[in-house]
Amino acid sequence: MTPRAQRICLAALAATTIGLAAHAESCFQSLAETRNYTLGQPRRAMPTPDGHSVLFLRSGPRDTKLGLYAYDIASHAEHALAQPAATPEHLSTEEKARRERMRMTLTGITDFTISDDGARVLVSQADHLSTIALPSGQTAPVPGAGWIGPHLSPDGTQVAGVRDNNVHVTDLASGQDRQLTTGGTETVPNGLADFAAAEELERNDGIWWSPDSQFLVYEQADSTGVEKHFIADPEHPSVQPTEFRYPRAGTDNAKLRLGIVPRAGGKTVWITWDNTTYPYVARVVWQRGGQLSLVLLTRAQTSELVMEVDPQTGRTKQLWQDTDPAWLDLEAGHSLGIAGGKELPYWLPDGSGFLWAAERAGAWQLELHHADGSLDHAITPADKPYVAFNDLNLATGIVTFTANPDRLGSALYQVPLAGGPATKLADAPGMHDASFNDRNHDILIDHAQGADGSDAYNVLDPHGHVVATLPSKAEQPPSVPHVEFRTAGDLQMDALVLRPFAAKPGQHLPTILSVYGGPTDKEVRRIPRAYLENQCLADHGFIVATLDARGTPGRGRDWERATKYDFIDVPLQDQIDGLQALARAVPEIDLNRVGITGWSFGGYFTAMATTRRPDVFHAGVAGAPVIDFADYDTAYTERYLGDPRTSPDAYRVSNVLTHAAELSRPLLIMHGVTDDNVYFENSVKLTQALLAAGKPYRLLLLPGTHQLPNPAIRTRVDEARAAFFAEQLK
Repeated sequence: MTPRAQRICLAALAATTIGLAAHAESCFQSLAETRNYTLGQPRRAMPTPDGHSVLFLRSGPRDTKLGLYAYDIASHAEHALAQPAATPEHLSTEEKARRERMRMTLTGITDFTISDDGARVLVSQADHLSTIALPSGQTAPVPGAGWIGPHLSPDGTQVAGVRDNNVHVTDLASGQDRQLTTGGTETVPNGLADFAAAEELERNDGIWWSPDSQFLVYEQADSTGVEKHFIADPEHPSVQPTEFRYPRAGTDNAKLRLGIVPRAGGKTVWITWDNTTYPYVARVVWQRGGQLSLVLLTRAQTSELVMEVDPQTGRTKQLWQDTDPAWLDLEAGHSLGIAGGKELPYWLPDGSGFLWAAERAGAWQLELHHADGSLDHAITPADKPYVAFNDLNLATGIVTFTANPDRLGSALYQVPLAGGPATKLADAPGMHDASFNDRNHDILIDHAQGADGSDAYNVLDPHGHVVATLPSKAEQPPSVPHVEFRTAGDLQMDALVLRPFAAKPGQHLPTILSVYGGPTDKEVRRIPRAYLENQCLADHGFIVATLDARGTPGRGRDWERATKYDFIDVPLQDQIDGLQALARAVPEIDLNRVGITGWSFGGYFTAMATTRRPDVFHAGVAGAPVIDFADYDTAYTERYLGDPRTSPDAYRVSNVLTHAAELSRPLLIMHGVTDDNVYFENSVKLTQALLAAGKPYRLLLLPGTHQLPNPAIRTRVDEARAAFFAEQLK
């Protein structure tokens, strides 16, 4: 290389280094303002029944107001169907709580429903509703305000929802409103999902239409016996605290009933089942041609029933039972972020049987059951671990499903309903999440998050060919994280490593373990864009590592259930073993300067790891940590630790307070003071225990709840975390 060429290369390297340094300073703010560059992407994409168009929601690249758009597949043209109102939203306490349960922080048009014939769309914006006629686009308001959880009838003529804690139906042609239930109150509402269902069972609905649009099923949840919790906003001490009914582990849940009522009004027929033994209503399914069906769980979630309901009498009959001595998972896909699957049981249109999924053989498979509930056969092959059911085309006898054959991603496959070998539909490395319309099997939407850093909503034909890509307004990140996927330790744990873009080969760097570590969430997936925030942290001068230890999902029944009655001992040792194994493979990891950080369960894990293993972890940043799981909710906690009244040792060993006096490393605690998921009392109890033991700590109080939708707050949280580790891991 000539001297001139050397000077050019050195100048380019210096410019690159300066650019990377500037990016490291601003990347947290950019990530917060763009929601990790997801604002402006299509959301909730759904093909219309005729297969000609796709409807989807989308905001701008740096705003949270969603509008509704239609995309014509043939012409590749889009047009706006409805735009968000310019005025600020004013949400009721109930709607705010409902959105918190759904993790919904976007505004504007947050939901839409298409009628079965595709002629009408129901649009939800705050507590107001409107309908849009297709293809004309003519918009009409739905009378009234204060709507919560609205649902368009399958025939597109009626809207049902909750107003003033009772179920109402509005006829769209006449505008006539009918109140179908009476006596609803804040503690005994009609038509809303109870806390346990919405927060822990992935069920947000409390109203279900019959397929002929003549009847509704609704939930009545009596929470008068549930503990009262009050959340006050310290910033506004003159405002009265908000009351919540929060079922802590070992205390009373809401008492549930399900009723069936004609849409024209009349007497409620109450559904009867042993709701003492099976108090959790996990699913309500009423499909065209199928039986009205319930999925019920015991409080311990070790027994699950599929029940058939007679709509005329409310009597139930057991169709199927699954059991597990540890616990039963309701679905396989949510831990991987798969949202496009259809609810189970899924009835065949002629009522001759239904699809169901279970992991009784140690791994998930989709099954066909007869109408009486008896098992016919497994549909999906064991070598394609089932994640979600996407579609059944009876004309061809083909089932489309999602699987995760390599644990780090997902792919779309098709298999005959009769069973047999699976054929690939979309299997490019990364994650695939498919959405079909039940009336049209020729078009599907594949949310493809690629291993190359791409993120797109692709329209596929029946052969898996991309025929269109929905237009996105999202900004592109300046760079894609360079993720090193590895396996770690004797257990071959899934792991990843992120280095600073400006790192020099062989340079020893302080290392941060970014952890969740608990059930319901798998962290290591082959989608680099999921690690933009960790890459930004790495670019501040750290190596960032992540591992999936025992207790996390996606690796079979026994792997996930290794933490029954003990949230911490097994996964903490696994994380340490995995980190040390990574250090042997990545010599730049400096085991003498290791930090750990996480949020929610990850915050709990961080607090435990920093306290119990100071020989490994030299500093910790715990965000919104659960400290004593006796203060967390019933449906989540008792699934894993049992009832505290009968398994107190499980709560003692999993309690951070059991070990708080052992803290000897720097710990930064962050918590939203109005958090209604992990209540702020958790961090209060920890700080009191540390004060009593004479242990120093740092506390960063945050306005708001469990999530961080405010970009300024999120930016400061990320900056505070990076600064704390820079100070402590010198």
